[in-house]
Amino acid sequence: MRWFLIACCLFVTVPFKSGYAHPHAWADVVIEILFDGAGRVMGLRQTWLFDDFYSAYAVEGMDGNGDGKPDQEKLDAILRVNMENLKEYEYFTRAWQGDEILELQPITEMSTRMAENRMEMTFVTTFSKAVSQPLGHFSYSIFDPTYYIEMLHTETEKPVLLAGAPEGCDYVLLQPNPDPNVVAEATMLGASERGETGLGLFFAERVNLTCPAN
Repeated sequence: MRWFLIACCLFVTVPFKSGYAHPHAWADVVIEILFDGAGRVMGLRQTWLFDDFYSAYAVEGMDGNGDGKPDQEKLDAILRVNMENLKEYEYFTRAWQGDEILELQPITEMSTRMAENRMEMTFVTTFSKAVSQPLGHFSYSIFDPTYYIEMLHTETEKPVLLAGAPEGCDYVLLQPNPDPNVVAEATMLGASERGETGLGLFFAERVNLTCPAN
C-alpha cells in the first residue's frame, strides 16, 4: 500500500530531493480557459505534468501485472486522494474577476495517465459564478502556496488555450518578479520544511485574459 501513503503525502510532506532550497518538485502546466455559449469564463481545464524524479517515486511498486507500466486503477486511486488533499489548498488555483477572488466548485471531472515516464493529471476547476468579459477582467495563477512544488506553464507555443472564446480574446502570460528577501527565504528552507502559506504566490506566473468590448 506504499502508493496510497505517497498519495496521502503528495504536495505536503514528501521529501522529493535532499538538501536545501525550495522548490523540491516541478510540474509543467497547460491551462484551457473554458467559456460558455454566452462568452463567459466558466472555469479552467488543467493538465499537470510532473517531473521525472517525482513521477518515478510516486509510481514505484505500482506495476502489479508486470507489464512495465503502473496499474491504471492505482493511478486513479492516487488521483482521487490527490484531489481530496488539494481541496484544502484550493487546488493550487487562484482566479480573479478584477480584484475579487473567485470561489471554486468541488472537482467532478478528472483523469490521470503516464506520459512516457512522467505522471500527468487533468482536471477541471469550475467557478461558482461565470465571469463576463470584458466587464470583469479575468486572471488566474496556478501555484503551491508553500512553494514546495514549482508550477510553471509549459514552454510550448500554446501553454494557454481558449476553448469557445469570443472572437478577439487573447491572453498575456506574466512572469513572477519576487523580492530578493522572499527568494532568500525560500532558499533557506530545508527539504522537510514547508514555506509559509502564501510564499508560492510570489513565484507564481499570472495569466491576464483580454477580450474586446461587444
